[in-house]
Amino acid sequence: MKKVLFVTLALAVGMTGFAQKNLNNPAKNYSVTVEKPSALRTIDGSAAQGIQFNMVEHMVNVNREGEYEEFGTMTTNYDLQSNSALGNRMTSWPDGTVANVATWDHSNTTSFPDRGAGYNFYDGSSFGDEPEVRQEPMKSGWPSIVACGEGELLASHATGVNVYYRPQKGQGEWTLLKNWGNDYGAPTWPRIVCSGPNDEYIHVVMCKQISVGDSYDNHVYYTRSTDRGETWSELVDLPLIDNDENGEYRNQFSADDYVMAANGNNVAILLSAYTTEVVYIISHDNGETWERQIVAPYPIADADGNPVHAVDFADYPEGMTDTINTSDNSHSIAIDDKGTVHVAFGLFHWRVTDSEHYTYYPAGYYGIVYWNSNYVNEEGGHEILPFGRSSIDANHPEWEPNHLGWTLHPDRIEELSQVGGNEANLHIFGYIDENGNGEIDYDNVTGASWHYRSLGLCTMPAISVDDMGNLVVVFSVWSEIRINGETNFSYRSAYVTLRDYTGTWFDDEINLSDSFVHEYEEQYPTWAAPKAYNGAFWVAYSGDENQGLYLDISDTYPNSNLGIMTENYIYAVKIVPDFLEGWGVEEKEAVNPMTSTRVYPNPATDVLNIEVNASQSSEMSISVYNIMGQKVMDQNVMISTGINRPSINTSDLTSGIYFVTVKANGFENTMKFIVK
Repeated sequence: MKKVLFVTLALAVGMTGFAQKNLNNPAKNYSVTVEKPSALRTIDGSAAQGIQFNMVEHMVNVNREGEYEEFGTMTTNYDLQSNSALGNRMTSWPDGTVANVATWDHSNTTSFPDRGAGYNFYDGSSFGDEPEVRQEPMKSGWPSIVACGEGELLASHATGVNVYYRPQKGQGEWTLLKNWGNDYGAPTWPRIVCSGPNDEYIHVVMCKQISVGDSYDNHVYYTRSTDRGETWSELVDLPLIDNDENGEYRNQFSADDYVMAANGNNVAILLSAYTTEVVYIISHDNGETWERQIVAPYPIADADGNPVHAVDFADYPEGMTDTINTSDNSHSIAIDDKGTVHVAFGLFHWRVTDSEHYTYYPAGYYGIVYWNSNYVNEEGGHEILPFGRSSIDANHPEWEPNHLGWTLHPDRIEELSQVGGNEANLHIFGYIDENGNGEIDYDNVTGASWHYRSLGLCTMPAISVDDMGNLVVVFSVWSEIRINGETNFSYRSAYVTLRDYTGTWFDDEINLSDSFVHEYEEQYPTWAAPKAYNGAFWVAYSGDENQGLYLDISDTYPNSNLGIMTENYIYAVKIVPDFLEGWGVEEKEAVNPMTSTRVYPNPATDVLNIEVNASQSSEMSISVYNIMGQKVMDQNVMISTGINRPSINTSDLTSGIYFVTVKANGFENTMKFIVK
């Protein structure tokens, strides 16, 4: 149904949100036993009756008293935006422009023939009209968007994975660079990022599910281009992540269990599921070589007492009753200009019932765990140590000492953050006491979290970080005080928590539902632009009048969206946190990012290459002057940390002596060259 804003509604009830860890949680023992999800992730929806789809003519544009500015970017009745983690749906440029995509359809039928990438572009002051057509020429799904120089790349799946490029962001026709179709096993669910000088390197991750008897063998694959899509490497298993049936990750990673990030020459791929550890691989040379970093080990031990990477249900001991905390399948990653990797993931509390069922505790031990690569444990490494290997574990003799299920207990994460001055590098949040009574009042939570593919009560974190290391994390959490009268389940609310470059956490979270416009709205999922520029952070979320995912309607998910296909509103939110008292703005002396420059070949004929060794990312101008001092050529490029090699076309210049001046961050270098 069409969303109508009733001006007669009372202003939103004040929802004071703050992180408060030590709260009484009366619902923590509630549990639900369900069937183990199939390895196959459904792509299309059910064949239920369609509805009349009405476009919203005037979307909301709210300015929350200087805290944030909100824009409605599109509406869609296709509500399954992800099977698990959601990343790479929003991208930004240094000039303040932003692109946002979502899986979109307006066809008024549950076969969704118009499904594809819904796209909208922020030009520095406003978004455009909401989309009326998808970006791809055929039915597609699960888009991923990334800035590529002054242009952009779009990846989605339709008879395999397709990558499109256009040289001017926000406008123009898309060119298909590559299709991995039936000849490659028709992979799906892609993610895409760029790295290196002028975004020359393109990295793509995708998934294939191969039928093996009555089950599916899941594989995550990687490929890259070193020349902005002209040629591509072979599609290979994800480096250092053996997810074959008999591999160390044991066929565990499937659709959307991965997200990506890049900055400069660094590119990283983060993976997790509730049967695996939280782990990422990272390359510091644009994908030439890779390293693996475990963030949180899987909290089950092998026969020798060591944690394992991933576990199948059948491997659990018969009648196992221990409950464990793991990732809830939702996670996010970002890399800042200093190369620090930032990770966030939701928590999931559960146990195996038998080989076909498991029991989970929606309101048990939950929250959002934040970790970055500057975290150092007591052993000198970076991973969150398994329970029993940290000195603080002696503080909990009541916890079973021979079992690793307590590794990600929220109390333990909070205590670990206090060891060795790691408060800025390890943090847990997401306990929102909206009614201010000192308790978490989720007494209606039983079974309701099955409305979603991510199972945590607090879930779908997404990180955005700027050049100084300031960051925000957006996430979706059950509301204490906004309850759907028809289902008696709490709505989900989108919240933002913040940390500045000094490591100070601002636990007075921003509540994005704190408006009468969103009072009767479910806010799930949430995502963000990984890179922030000029002090502005961009996050996004989907809002819907009904709870749950219509695409999951079945006997297994009986309450999903009340069985009604509704409009979902995609919002983009710009946050400039300088309204926060004490928000750090680093005072630093201007630095010349160009540590060395040279030109070659010299003399030049058709092309002059300009090699710049950069100490940090920056916009750089290139100007060419003749011997009379007249400017004959001018262009701007982005340089990244490391070696950059932009080039200029000299074929139209007459023979003679010229000077090229490169400028970045207020500094300039001039070099002489000859055209023959």
